[in-house]
Amino acid sequence: MKGQYKGLDYAILQCKPVISSSNTNVKDLSDKLCLLHKAQYFMDSFYKCALAHNVKGLPCKHDSMKWNAAGAFIGKLVDVLPSAPTDGTDDNQSLIYDVFLATLLLPSGALYCEVKFSGNKQPGNNEDLIGCVVDAYSHHVLIDSEFEILISDIQGIIAPDHSVILFNPQAHMYNRDSSYWDKGPDQIQLFQTLHDCNQFCKALGLEQHIPGLQH
Repeated sequence: MKGQYKGLDYAILQCKPVISSSNTNVKDLSDKLCLLHKAQYFMDSFYKCALAHNVKGLPCKHDSMKWNAAGAFIGKLVDVLPSAPTDGTDDNQSLIYDVFLATLLLPSGALYCEVKFSGNKQPGNNEDLIGCVVDAYSHHVLIDSEFEILISDIQGIIAPDHSVILFNPQAHMYNRDSSYWDKGPDQIQLFQTLHDCNQFCKALGLEQHIPGLQH
């Protein structure tokens, strides 16, 4: 669903009713917003580390690769939602629950390219430069969080100027509490097994770190 807030276009998001309720919708959306900001925190630290290590050849400068966390918020309807339609009648309601997540609407058009860099269970081993940066970012998150967090299911929109907006992340955490899709330490261990360090991982010294999970 699309909406506007303070003159800006927003995407209005809720959980699917098949696997959620009003209470779980609130929790899941709050967790998603929290994860967006965590992902951006690690993106900022990734570029700070790249600067400290004098990493050359990054195709994306700081602020040109980011998560769509800025401006995102949890909202609640002021008006009471009407009751669900009875069987056999059309359902024309735009919202199912009174709480929603609003994120800035992603750019689109013929010159914009949507790319899937990794899956929820499949680490990315990309070969293009932007994909290699994203893979190194995933590795950096794992190291910077001391093997507590792995950002997964990374996808984004690449603009004509090669800037990238990433969106809708998933995560695997050691305590396995980020979302329904969180597979915890097993998925973190699988990433460490399947990930191939690229030139940016090596420039950041990430391949020198000993795998964790010694909790």
